[in-house]
Amino acid sequence: MARRHLVTLDVTSRPATFATAGEKSWKEAVRRAVADSGCSPQSGRFAVYLEFRLGEARRVSEVWDLDNLLKPTLDAMEGVFGLRQWRGTPQPADDQVDEIRAVKRQPRPGEVPGARIEVWLIETDAE
Repeated sequence: MARRHLVTLDVTSRPATFATAGEKSWKEAVRRAVADSGCSPQSGRFAVYLEFRLGEARRVSEVWDLDNLLKPTLDAMEGVFGLRQWRGTPQPADDQVDEIRAVKRQPRPGEVPGARIEVWLIETDAE
């Protein structure tokens, strides 16, 4: 299967994990990066590559589980994936993501906390 690059997002905000106090501001930063990219919702199957740049821990209990970084990030990407077609509360159609590659690391000198997110459309042989 071939992939066609759709968009690269650079989110500049302190990443936050699912169900934490920082989740709302992180989602807002991801949505802002999507809007700034000019990308519009697409239909299809997606591959998403994420590189999280973490901040220094503010307390001993502050840790970043990679799986918990993914959920709020993908949940804020309705501007790329569109919304699920159902009657409940609007949700991004992140069920269309078939492949995820993710890493987390500390920022390098001159970098700020955030994430680089690449989104690719997976093209099947029929396309």
